Amino acid sequence: MGANVRAAHDVEPRETLPLPPGPYDLRVADLRVRWPDGETVGLGDTELVLPAGRRVALVATGRVGTSALAAVLLRFIDYEGTATLSGVELRDLAGDDVRRVVGLCARDTHVLSATVAENVRVARPNASEDEVTAALRRAGLTLPPDTVVTDDATPGADRQRLALARALLADVPILVLEDPVAERDVRTAAEDRTLLLITHSTAVPGATPLLRHVDEVVTFEDRP
Repeated sequence: MGANVRAAHDVEPRETLPLPPGPYDLRVADLRVRWPDGETVGLGDTELVLPAGRRVALVATGRVGTSALAAVLLRFIDYEGTATLSGVELRDLAGDDVRRVVGLCARDTHVLSATVAENVRVARPNASEDEVTAALRRAGLTLPPDTVVTDDATPGADRQRLALARALLADVPILVLEDPVAERDVRTAAEDRTLLLITHSTAVPGATPLLRHVDEVVTFEDRP
């Protein structure tokens, strides 16, 4: 999913509205997205409503639609339909403002050729060493902070936990978590924030550990 998100174009409105005050809620309905290559993706009649603090799992059969959804929620691509943050259409907000509220943790998160600590501090450059270390510990990333990492040699699990550490350090109130590696990642992500958990694995409410920390499960199929 993240690869398509990064490939999407950030479309800024000519005039932006100010970011509404928190606590924040999300609502998505009748969503249609056209990728830069011309492919159109629709979410059909799927409606997502995430009040502040709500934790929703989206169980998806394909990746195209969820890529489009993530790109919209991160304000990386324009859309038709409804996608609101506390009642304000995302298309009317500046991308940087939206991304201060909504964070994405994916297995193909971009990694800088730098130390683990420097990668995490991207989220908050003035963070102290103790704050960075605490974020890494909470995210379950076991690499020492002074370890040098690169984008081409970092495995998906470490990428995702690096993204989670960034989100924790930035204290984003809404987190999109794609195909988490372990139950503990979901538990950590769900602490004191709104969570959209996207999974492409077979998941059974009440039986799948990843779903133990969500309030609602929604199924989704890719549609043209």
